Amino acid sequence: MKLTLVMSMLLAAGAVTAQETEAPKEGDTAKEVETVQVNALRDPDFKTYRAFVGGLDAFEEKHKLAPAAALRFLLRPSTPNAGIEGVTIRIAGNETSLAVPLAADGTFVMPRKQAALDDDAEIILNRKKGSFRWRPDVRTPGVPANARRLGDLRLECEVRWAVERKEMSFAKRTMFSALGGPCTSKRVHVMQLAPRAIAGYRMVAGERSETAPAAALREDKVTYVAPLSDASWPDDALVEFEFSETK
Repeated sequence: MKLTLVMSMLLAAGAVTAQETEAPKEGDTAKEVETVQVNALRDPDFKTYRAFVGGLDAFEEKHKLAPAAALRFLLRPSTPNAGIEGVTIRIAGNETSLAVPLAADGTFVMPRKQAALDDDAEIILNRKKGSFRWRPDVRTPGVPANARRLGDLRLECEVRWAVERKEMSFAKRTMFSALGGPCTSKRVHVMQLAPRAIAGYRMVAGERSETAPAAALREDKVTYVAPLSDASWPDDALVEFEFSETK
């Protein structure tokens, strides 16, 4: 069975609830599912506070993937030419009202507050629902501007998966679990978003350097597949971009 799932992640419309060509049927096994494609071009819509805390938990549990990095989230407009000026984020419930500071670059830190969990709080923006998206943003200091650290990408995937699975349908959770999880299975192709158009990329770890196959780069030239599940590449390996001449 050929299954292709496009999740609107940030890392593009709602995460795992985006679009599915064929849902898994009862009795399907991981061997019968050839590939699942996770699209990181667009970002997921906002989730409950409880779901975000699931992401905080995953970051702490998997922090060894990027031990020098902190967890931030990136707010992105879902329509072109829109900005974040004047946008506010608030954790709100019956007994909770907590402002979440938003930096000028669109990043924010989601605080951990037990009272907000007990209150089943929501994440509220002062904008129309669906007008902004989010994605995890994990950056180890010192990584060059033309590269991403593989462990950072792996940890971003773990955080997003933890947030998404809290509100994912049972069928989709079961599918990803059968595959071994979206961040560690070779059958799951997690699409990443480059800073701008790229002609390709190479993986670099110490003296080892390999050019990524052409199939790792998608037609739009800004989305690509990094080898998240390939244990032969250490977390400190770099995805070094070859930027296209057309910006």
